[in-house]
Amino acid sequence: MKENEIKVAWYAFEGRKFSPDPNAYPNCQGVVACLNPDPDAPIGQRGLILVPDEVQIEWADDYCEIGSDDYEDGKANTAKLIAFGKKNYISFPAAEWCYSYSKNGVKPGEGFLPAKSQLRSIIAHQNTINPALEKIGGIILRGWIWSSTEHLSNGAWGMSVYRGRLDLDYKYNRNRCVRCVIAF
Repeated sequence: MKENEIKVAWYAFEGRKFSPDPNAYPNCQGVVACLNPDPDAPIGQRGLILVPDEVQIEWADDYCEIGSDDYEDGKANTAKLIAFGKKNYISFPAAEWCYSYSKNGVKPGEGFLPAKSQLRSIIAHQNTINPALEKIGGIILRGWIWSSTEHLSNGAWGMSVYRGRLDLDYKYNRNRCVRCVIAF
């Protein structure tokens, strides 16, 4: 199957396999959450897979501004957060959870916290994604979800699934959901 034939809410499996059937292959990694409209996009920019798991943790454990302010590239933002945290002994729990995610063939370092616009695209498809997540025992999109896009030293962008609105919150708020994505 060609990757340009894939649809949102299809299932992604280890080995870059996709199917509308959640049992088509072993090791279901998650649900296709958004697609690049350019069918010739390079590998790694064709779409995002949303893993079925979720945690509620803070974005950061300290006030600092590190420059993870890209609205489009969550992978780059996550890499900046991980590198800055290691160098400066600061924890970025949301990014660290995504970066260390490793289930069903996902390797540590493949997962990342989606950027602001990536999160918006995912939430726009929630009515299609949520039933697919339920079929694999995943946690549906709900509540308020962090993005990797920073806003100054004390805030980061997130989105309310119910209101469909982007908003800022304090980085240390622990009552926010974290969803990991994988690029394909």
